[in-house]
Order: sequence, then C-alpha cells, then structure tokens
Amino acid sequence: MELSERQKICELVAGVLHADGVMRDEERAFLDRIYTRFNLPPEDRGGLKAIRDAGEASASLRALPDELRRRVMALLIEAAVVDAIVHPAERTFLLIAAAALGIDADVVETRITKRLASLPDMSPQSNPGG
Repeated sequence: MELSERQKICELVAGVLHADGVMRDEERAFLDRIYTRFNLPPEDRGGLKAIRDAGEASASLRALPDELRRRVMALLIEAAVVDAIVHPAERTFLLIAAAALGIDADVVETRITKRLASLPDMSPQSNPGG
C-alpha cells in the first residue's frame, strides 16, 4: 500500500473520531494503534489532518482502490464504536461514507449494533438523538 493511501486512511479514521468534537482516551489510543498499524512514525503524524467533512471523506474513500474501500469502511465503524458511544455526528459520517460506496444504511446500522453489543466490559450506547 502506498504511503499516500496509508495517510489518507489514517486521516479518515481521525475524521470519524473527531466527528463528535470530543476525543476520548480510548479514541486517542485507537488512533495511535492505527498510526502504528499503517507504519506512520510519530514524526509523520503531525502533518496529517482529520477529514471531518463527510463529502471529502466520501471522495477520499472513492479514490481508494476497490479492494481497500470496504475494509476501510469497516475500520471507520470500529473507530466510531471504540468508546462505546456512537454520537449522531459519527453515525452521519459513517452513513454518508457508506452511501458513497454503495453500502446500504441498514448494513451499516447492523454492523454498528453488532459491534457495540460485542464490546467487553462496557455499557455500549448508541446515541442517535444527540
């Protein structure tokens, strides 16, 4: 995978984590693991910007190679549920991104629900109302 693709994926993950305007400890730790997973050393992380705009996120997802798109979408869902709370802004981000990839909203909602239910030792919450 090219460096530019790895950076874009990290920016997308950061975008969903920042969507609610709050970066919790669990989210920071998740983002650090993503940076490590995609081999981005600390000195290269400062130049990355979270993609917060859903339209920009959609365009970035569509620009990725086909074989990466669904995997990245799954990663974005993992990011959204990492703190056991899916804020409406995170949900909107996910649904718009999924729509850009032709993924049905019901599929995304089901995945979110399953992931929240599977979280260990947490009280999972989905907060669709704000």
